[in-house]
Amino acid sequence: GGIASKAKAFDADLHQREEHALGPPSKTMDASEYAQDLVYLVSRTVESHLNLLPVPGKRRTLEAKQMIIRVLKNRGGGENDGKMYYIKCKTEVAEWPWIFVKLYEPALVTNLARVEFRAMKKMKEEYKLVTF
Repeated sequence: GGIASKAKAFDADLHQREEHALGPPSKTMDASEYAQDLVYLVSRTVESHLNLLPVPGKRRTLEAKQMIIRVLKNRGGGENDGKMYYIKCKTEVAEWPWIFVKLYEPALVTNLARVEFRAMKKMKEEYKLVTF
C-alpha cells in the first residue's frame, strides 16, 4: 500500500499546485470543435474509466456539449498558455449518460497535441458543469 499512498499524495500535491496556478473559470460555454477533438484524443482513457472494453476500430460517441476553461496564470496572456478544460459530454452508455472530463493542455511549445487526462466524473443524470 506504500506506493499507492505515495501516488495519491503526489496526485493531491499536483492538484493543489495546479489549482493555485490556474486563473478563474471562464463562463460555461458551448463546447467548441476543438474541445470535441480533445475529448476524442482521450476517449480510450474515458472508456476505461466507464469500464468499457475497447471495440477494435470503433470509438464510442462522447459528444462534447459544454466547456469551462481555466488558463494558467502568470504565463503571459497569449493563446499559447497552458489551459485546463472541463468538458461536459453526453455518452451512449445507459448507466452513465453524462460525464465531466477534466483535461490539461500544456502551454504550446510545438503544435503537437499533448493533452493530458486529469480526472472525470460520471453522472446518472444531467448536471450543471462545474470545475473540480
